[in-house]
Amino acid sequence: MLLQRVIQLPKILVAAAMLLTIAMVSLTQGSEDPATAPREIAEDVTCGKCGMFPARYPQWQTQIIFADGTMTPFDGCKCMFDFLFNMDRFDKEHSSGDIAAVWVREFNTEDWIDARKAHYVIGSDKKGPMGKELIPFADAAAAESFQKEHSGEAAPYEAITMETLKPLMGKMHMKGKMDM
Repeated sequence: MLLQRVIQLPKILVAAAMLLTIAMVSLTQGSEDPATAPREIAEDVTCGKCGMFPARYPQWQTQIIFADGTMTPFDGCKCMFDFLFNMDRFDKEHSSGDIAAVWVREFNTEDWIDARKAHYVIGSDKKGPMGKELIPFADAAAAESFQKEHSGEAAPYEAITMETLKPLMGKMHMKGKMDM
């Protein structure tokens, strides 16, 4: 009888360890640190680079969350990347070391996704609020599929440079009026 209990003990420990692992995984999946989670962009808040109103363009919204809890929104990836490459010009209070999170709207779903994990289509025939744009996707396959249909070039976050942006910065055709 004692021997049977001793033999069952490892089975019970394995089962308990498995349940604990499943519980921990389910608790961490989908949970974000509220301090760095994407935020709603109010109607009266302007783009951190160009001054347009990102709330008017929900599909194109992006935002940077800083370690001090502040958020800077943008009306598209082009403005966000230009801001990132030239922070000293656009933001005198923060540096790149202060960035806690960078969020973009996934083009197909409009869900917030981590900009650093996104894949972008650059210079497609699809225009954003100010003309040519970088269009974010959650995965490389979605970006490549869009690129095949709409031209442009697919690239991951780390491949985007100021040189990438230059061809997109030509004549900008704003959609709608910009009331100031």
